Amino acid sequence: MSKTQVRWIVVAAVGVALVAGLALLFAPRPVPVDAARVVSGPIAESVQDQGWARVREAYVVSAPVSGRLERLGLKVGDHVTAGETMVARIRPAPADLLDPRSRAQAEAAVAAANAAVSAARSERERLAADARRADLALSRTRTLAERGFAARSALDNAEAEAKAARAAVRAAEADLKARQAQLVSARYALMGPDAAAPQAVAVTAPATGYVTRVLQESERTVAMGSPLLEIGDSQGLEAQIEFLSQDAVRIHEGMTAELYDWGGAGTIPAVVRRVEPQGFTKVSALGVEEQRVLVMLQFTGAPSRWSALGPGYRVWGRVYLRREPAALKVPLGALVRSGGRWAVFRIDGARARLTPVEVGALTDREAEVRSGLSAGQAVVLFPSDRVRDGVRVAARREAS
Repeated sequence: MSKTQVRWIVVAAVGVALVAGLALLFAPRPVPVDAARVVSGPIAESVQDQGWARVREAYVVSAPVSGRLERLGLKVGDHVTAGETMVARIRPAPADLLDPRSRAQAEAAVAAANAAVSAARSERERLAADARRADLALSRTRTLAERGFAARSALDNAEAEAKAARAAVRAAEADLKARQAQLVSARYALMGPDAAAPQAVAVTAPATGYVTRVLQESERTVAMGSPLLEIGDSQGLEAQIEFLSQDAVRIHEGMTAELYDWGGAGTIPAVVRRVEPQGFTKVSALGVEEQRVLVMLQFTGAPSRWSALGPGYRVWGRVYLRREPAALKVPLGALVRSGGRWAVFRIDGARARLTPVEVGALTDREAEVRSGLSAGQAVVLFPSDRVRDGVRVAARREAS
């Protein structure tokens, strides 16, 4: 072999090596990704939102009369018994002080009422005498009619006169009572602050429970019907959750629920007692108007589990819409949007394949896959923008 041939062979070998090195240098490398397996297990579809604890049956005690309320000795949390515990005392307000003109007018009204009573009494006595005379005339006419010395018409006239006389007496008695009532009213109008104060009215608890709010604590003058305090039964505690209206339409009475992030250990089991039929508008912290619906969650289980809760405490409520004991699940981070649908990057050999899936229940960690995948298949977690359909991938770790 000549030197020229050897030289060409060496040059060709170097060229092949150089091309191979450049090919290896610029060849696309597999994209490192995190992977997870499609598994089968239980999953629950739920909705959750914030709310607060409240007393289911609350009683607002109001003032039965107008007057001076004595300072309330009860505090929030005090226990009361229905019909036994006195929650308030109200002294009826004394009469106002009369100026000279008003007093003179009141005294004149008393004198006029006295005169009217005297006149009514005299009229009643006169009519009573007429009634007795009519009764005697009737008795005589009846005797004469029985003996045939008086006509039937005369007896009828005597009976009518006697009845009219007795009716006049009854009317006179009623008028006398009215005049006497007017006299009493006129005398009360003369009463001033120096009159004897009426007895204080005691207000007792309408229900057994605990004082949840004190609305009027200090001594003051209150009007009839003014709210004084609120009583509630802590055993009847429940949660009031403000759900978005699009979530509330899927909630029905009797569904299983629970409270979480309420400050205590674990969760509190509950059941949906009521879904309010009307929503309301609430502005969120971001300034967005939202339509909310109140959903009442009644606690279940031992009361000791929520003994630390009180009315007005902030809680989180979760309502379970559907439970699936054996569902195909993927981590929530594996889902991507493609063409307005959900999809995942399934690892097929060493390449990522964009696979559309039908998603069911969603939790904060997992998603139910109803179609598109099978158990045991690997999917890409949190795919970056380098992951495309058909690109080569290398799993650096597999999530458990």
